[in-house]
Amino acid sequence: PLTLGSCSFLEPLDWHEVNDRSQGTTPTVWNANCGGVFGPELLFSRTLELEMGQKNHFEAVKNARGGTKIHEHWYPGHGKYWRKLRSSIRSRKGYGNWKAFIWHQGIQDALKDHRYEDTSLTYLGNLTGLIHQVRVEMFDASKAGTWQCKEEIPVVVVQIGYFPQTARAQRVREAQTLYCNGDPRAELVTVEDLSQFYHMDPPSLLIEGHRIAQAYQAAIQGNVTCSSTSAPGPSPTEAPITPSATSPMTSRPSRESSSVSSAPSASSSTSKWEDQS
Repeated sequence: PLTLGSCSFLEPLDWHEVNDRSQGTTPTVWNANCGGVFGPELLFSRTLELEMGQKNHFEAVKNARGGTKIHEHWYPGHGKYWRKLRSSIRSRKGYGNWKAFIWHQGIQDALKDHRYEDTSLTYLGNLTGLIHQVRVEMFDASKAGTWQCKEEIPVVVVQIGYFPQTARAQRVREAQTLYCNGDPRAELVTVEDLSQFYHMDPPSLLIEGHRIAQAYQAAIQGNVTCSSTSAPGPSPTEAPITPSATSPMTSRPSRESSSVSSAPSASSSTSKWEDQS
């Protein structure tokens, strides 16, 4: 059994309410309720501790809700659940240091929705803005000196998987790939070889968790040059950021990176993990 890893799972319900699915922070075991019963955090944590030499106590902090879009639900200063995500990051200040941000979402942006324009066209811009502000929050909530600048904080993006097979879905996959290719501390986890259904099956969740840990290890090796303007001030901005709503997806400069794999999900899952050293 794990001796260092723990997890928590908060499911935002509306603007104000949150369902504490795991009933607080709990040891990372198969029935910890940090997923439906368990999620990718199970093998992610086991891989960190048992294969990659993690020595300090750590927590996988999950904020997840099924059937969500970036711009409507998660985008900084705009999304319905952004304040919940931000609050969970800030709540750990003084108790540990944020070590990474893991993003697994995209199916809803790949499906046709009569209420919106085609949000696959703006996915890259929205993903870029979200990750930028999450890094700002994590940098500020970590002990001074943990990171030289926010761009050092590793990011793992789990690409949407086999479902759905549509042009919109392919644009979302391409946007997720482009983001990771343009960020030296971001790694892509691919999932098309696992579950071919809307929801992931248990074996796929286990494989995904292992691949996320491998991707994290690759992301932490990325070379980042921190400029004098890279580090945010002592308090992140409260000003709303406008999500991309009309600009088409544009490419970013590419880089060589080791690409790893994982599995599709129906929920939007934002997992962060902190080292409690």
